[in-house]
Amino acid sequence: MTKSIGEILKRAREKRRMTIDDVYKAIKIHPSYLRALETDNYTVFSGKVHSKGFLKLYSDFLGLDLSEILALWRREYEHEFEDKKEERFFQKKFVESPSFVITPGAVLIAFVFVALTAFFGYLYYQYRNFTGAPALNIFYPGDNLITSASILDITGKTDLDSEVYINNQKIILSPDGSFAESVKLKEGLNTISIRATNKLAKTTEYVRTIIYRPADAPPIDINDVAGESTESSESVGEQ
Repeated sequence: MTKSIGEILKRAREKRRMTIDDVYKAIKIHPSYLRALETDNYTVFSGKVHSKGFLKLYSDFLGLDLSEILALWRREYEHEFEDKKEERFFQKKFVESPSFVITPGAVLIAFVFVALTAFFGYLYYQYRNFTGAPALNIFYPGDNLITSASILDITGKTDLDSEVYINNQKIILSPDGSFAESVKLKEGLNTISIRATNKLAKTTEYVRTIIYRPADAPPIDINDVAGESTESSESVGEQ
């Protein structure tokens, strides 16, 4: 019965009274590869050239007939390369992991992407500002305020291209769109309209209901106050 290549290698090594480690120290082939050759296990090698090169080196070290060993190897194993793809017959020792390499082209693409995103974001923001109602934030006062002060300070902020009206009276805005205006209250119920209008005549409006009750005034009858709520906001005292 014909011996396999692995059996021939192992027998030749044992005749020399050498261990796997002895061979490793002599020819620097890792013990795992030496054992693979002696057991005819070629799946640990990265490819055909790899396995054949180690086989030749090991056989030559043991003093075997290279032509005979290679002829046996071709007869027993080379057909595997013809029937299967090499990567299915040999198990890759290392799996390369994809790596990200920063190149000038990648930097340029990233820069263009960020610039376009910012540009279209700006256009969308401007479109919303241009076609929508203006923003109007009233910082003070809140609604349904009861105060004992006859002068009420109204503060807030709107878009830069808008105009603000308090009870239909236009007021002056600061460069950043903020405003502060004082309104004189009449005793009892005061209805204050705060309106922002942009260049497209889009309007945002808030109404504040304020009750002015002097400190020395008698208690307010709620029925009397309710009767006053139907009066026009224009009847609010002078600004």
